[in-house]
Amino acid sequence: MNKLYIVIPAYNEEENIETTAREWYDVVYKINEQSRVAVINDGSKDSTFTILQELQKELPQLEAVTKPNGGHGATVLFGYRYALKNGADYVL
Repeated sequence: MNKLYIVIPAYNEEENIETTAREWYDVVYKINEQSRVAVINDGSKDSTFTILQELQKELPQLEAVTKPNGGHGATVLFGYRYALKNGADYVL
């Protein structure tokens, strides 16, 4: 069975991250149990990562990952590498 990872970079998105994570979660949930939404927190200074950690308790196919701030491009690449390291067949 194919494993899809949807990678979402996030920086200071506390106002939007829950809605975004839930909308993309619905997509992977419908695909299969192996697929994941990986939100990569890029060193946010607000509560983005805390919100994601709470959502993980409810949404088992959500993976919240944090890293020091490095900018959008570096965070996307970090997310792609993370997905491949975790067995992704496809990364979006």
